[in-house]
Amino acid sequence: MKISTILVSLFVLFFSTACVYKTPVQQGNVLEQDDVDEIKPNMSKRQVAIILGTPAIADPFNQDRWDYINTMKLKGKIDKVKHLTLYFENDRLVRTEGNYFPEKNSENIEEKE
Repeated sequence: MKISTILVSLFVLFFSTACVYKTPVQQGNVLEQDDVDEIKPNMSKRQVAIILGTPAIADPFNQDRWDYINTMKLKGKIDKVKHLTLYFENDRLVRTEGNYFPEKNSENIEEKE
């Protein structure tokens, strides 16, 4: 009786762990296309921060580069990685790069004027 109970318990435990649901996990900055479109040349860092928020991770070595990164993990594996990089000179926005919105990939912000 004890051996059969132990075997059934082990059987249930072993096969139930194979069916674990892994929740999709989204990390980083979530940006909207409308917010990114509001970014204009020569905006100050403060103005950009009001529109997009500050980056999730600040680079202590380069204060003039802001990286907005977003990752989506499905079933324990990274499915999507999006990034948007903003470059500042003298506290003014001069250029953007990234694949956050592929249709605007590596667009120079000066072309928006």
